[in-house]
Amino acid sequence: MTSTESLLQMIDKTYDVIVRPVPNAGLDVVFISTLVDLTRVEERLLGPLTRVPPKRRGDLLKWLYNSLELSSIHRVMHAEEALQALFNNQAVLCLRGGYIAVGVQGLERRTPQEPSTDVAIRGPRDGFTESLDTNISLVRTRLKNPDLVLDKFTIGERTRTIVLLGYLRELANPCIVEEVTRRLNAVKVDGLLETGILEQWIEDTPWSLYPQIQGTERPDKAVSALLEGRIAVFVDGTPYVLLAPAVLLSFFQTTDDYSQRWVSGTSMRLIRMFALLLSIFVPSFYIALTMYNPELIPLKMVLQLATTREGIPIPIVLEALSMELMVELVREAGNRMPQQMGQSYTIVGGLVIGDIAVQAGIVSPTMVVAVGLTALGAYAIPNYEAAYVTRMIRFPMLMATSIFGIIGILGFSLILLAHLSSLKSFGVPYLSPFAQMVGPDFQDSVLRNPVQWSASRPATYWSPKALLRRARYSSKRS
Repeated sequence: MTSTESLLQMIDKTYDVIVRPVPNAGLDVVFISTLVDLTRVEERLLGPLTRVPPKRRGDLLKWLYNSLELSSIHRVMHAEEALQALFNNQAVLCLRGGYIAVGVQGLERRTPQEPSTDVAIRGPRDGFTESLDTNISLVRTRLKNPDLVLDKFTIGERTRTIVLLGYLRELANPCIVEEVTRRLNAVKVDGLLETGILEQWIEDTPWSLYPQIQGTERPDKAVSALLEGRIAVFVDGTPYVLLAPAVLLSFFQTTDDYSQRWVSGTSMRLIRMFALLLSIFVPSFYIALTMYNPELIPLKMVLQLATTREGIPIPIVLEALSMELMVELVREAGNRMPQQMGQSYTIVGGLVIGDIAVQAGIVSPTMVVAVGLTALGAYAIPNYEAAYVTRMIRFPMLMATSIFGIIGILGFSLILLAHLSSLKSFGVPYLSPFAQMVGPDFQDSVLRNPVQWSASRPATYWSPKALLRRARYSSKRS
């Protein structure tokens, strides 16, 4: 059986699998027409091969290196490797006793554009794309450092998706790098199409609501994470890059915090923390004070609240739940509509539905204000996953408040705090730097000191406590 027959036995002969015999060179050229640049194949590969001198057939590889104007030429011994080269946008030359893979990539890719989900007011406007090579070039353009390591993995029994593990050799914690490598090698799936699937495979606590790995579309944020000693995971075919480890505070920090002066960066962080508290506690406190502890409210406000609730046919708890569900429905509908219409629909739909509900006497105006503040607080959180978790937490807290009042708020808050304290991201406590009391990292936590006073990089991922905990954690999982 010839090498060409061995290769074609492993792939169905569809319309885009092309086999071009080249008798002059004594070989066959196999490629997938939908994955290569046909002009490059014709002019830079097939053309020169038809002009191979007979005396060069015995030393064909050396002649190819000297004659072809192509950057990627390497020998492949097995048919399985040649098949993988075909799906990696390469052409395969089938010889006697082996194969030669030639790079003739030609798949159209989206050009780098500003990310729509990770917007920066002051900063670069380019973003990652679906091309792995483009994403790595965006990183190397900003990080001209020979210590950048890119370990390659192939994940997916059928998709054979290329995954790159990137880190700076001298800055990354070797214990964390080893753990990430172990988890990537343990992933067994038929297909890997998006980083969200990989994130669920390698995170520490899959059942937790809170994300333990950060995702980004911004090259500058990925480079900043690498300079902090963190790890970046690139997946071919998706513009999202995973950053690990991730602590809770990292989901409330943006590139604008560092591109602006420390006063602006600190104030924006404080506003986001205030928005987090608004999003979680406003409806619950409103229900607790009106149902269980009205004596804590000034008399004039109590009379005003009683007036606004006069004639409302449903209990205040069902009123709050129905309004929260309405806000989530409007938000989800706006996300699924065309981008040009989504924002307008979200704003107009919320105003119209809320106004009609008040006029119909279904909900009170005060409840509309409380739910509006809650929605604004959630939208002020820069990370989508963290904002979504915050919105979902409101519902169990509302139920706890409706049963136990303020005691329910305190009890649920303690349970939530205990859960966050137990979470780890690749061995690093989720509430760092507060959990480990890493002194230098307090300069860039909730507050942001001037850059002249800040440490060069976070010590959270390299603290002795984290290394000891990492070793114990790895031994338990092994």
